[in-house]
Amino acid sequence: MLIKVLIYLGFITISYCLGCLSIARLIARKYRSMNISKVGTGHPDTENIYCNISKALGILAGIADFSKMYLYLFLIRFLTLRFLPEFTAEEIMTNPLFLSLGFVMIIGHCLPADHHFRGGRGIFTYMGLVTFFAPYPMIIIAFISLFLVFFFKQIRFAQYMIVLLPPFINFLFPGGKEFIGKMFIVALLMIIINFFVSKRLGEI
Repeated sequence: MLIKVLIYLGFITISYCLGCLSIARLIARKYRSMNISKVGTGHPDTENIYCNISKALGILAGIADFSKMYLYLFLIRFLTLRFLPEFTAEEIMTNPLFLSLGFVMIIGHCLPADHHFRGGRGIFTYMGLVTFFAPYPMIIIAFISLFLVFFFKQIRFAQYMIVLLPPFINFLFPGGKEFIGKMFIVALLMIIINFFVSKRLGEI
């Protein structure tokens, strides 16, 4: 039991450190030799790159943040099934401990200790988390959000939809009722984190 606790704490630490890895900062520095904190809103996130540096690089940053989360959770599931046979694939997909590892990565993304707790909003990282555990609701919301962004320029409203709507839509799918409570908790925590991010930016 102690070994499992230590393993879990180790993954918590890894999750936070991976979250602190700012793809937006790396892309801005590597492709444009820019300090993103001095560009546009000064916010190290996909939206700032997309709106104030390059749309193509903004899309690249979003894909990278999404993939970082999704591939990490995929690796955790693989290792768990390989070395902890008492877990089934279904249990992993509904276990709050595995969900919490993904959310700790979001915390690292939004509040990175190595950048004075000034990070991105974590929307694409959050999308990777929700897609891993509830893919169909996130795919539906992603298409609606893309429509709003490209045709109506409603970036902020699309972000609200991405955070809030997946739990409601997941309720409509088989097995969604068992997981809906956990998704609502994650959505609520995401709202709280973004409140602090926005407050640091002086938006509220």
